[in-house]
Amino acid sequence: MGIEVSGEMSGELDLEKQIAELRKLDGMTLEAGLFDGQTQKEAIWNEYGTSRGIPARPFLRNTMYENENRFIAYIAPFVAGILDGGTADEVAAKLGPFMAMAIRRTIAAGGFVPNAQSTVRHKGHSKPLIDTGAMYGAIDWRKD
Repeated sequence: MGIEVSGEMSGELDLEKQIAELRKLDGMTLEAGLFDGQTQKEAIWNEYGTSRGIPARPFLRNTMYENENRFIAYIAPFVAGILDGGTADEVAAKLGPFMAMAIRRTIAAGGFVPNAQSTVRHKGHSKPLIDTGAMYGAIDWRKD
């Protein structure tokens, strides 16, 4: 007993374009976090803590460790979409905001070292990593 498969393909496959987009994607770097000015400094102080009494609240590292598989699963259909004519830039435009949202979700979920009572009195609430909202609002992504 033998199996025979036959078929026909028509249309433009444009394999060169697909390969070029996959190579572009393979060489692409996406980052999510805080990139400029005072909010970047505050993020570093909170991420690693300081010798002046700010405890480490690793919201960036926790986001990466806790979401690595989620990022892969989220982006897989978009990568496959390159075979249907999608681009590496379209993949980045989907994953970048998803990564930034994951950082915000990590902050909102909490689970960090609690604020000192003096900080709670000053801020009016006990939510770590949230004060004026400037740092939270400055979370963004970029493609290099």
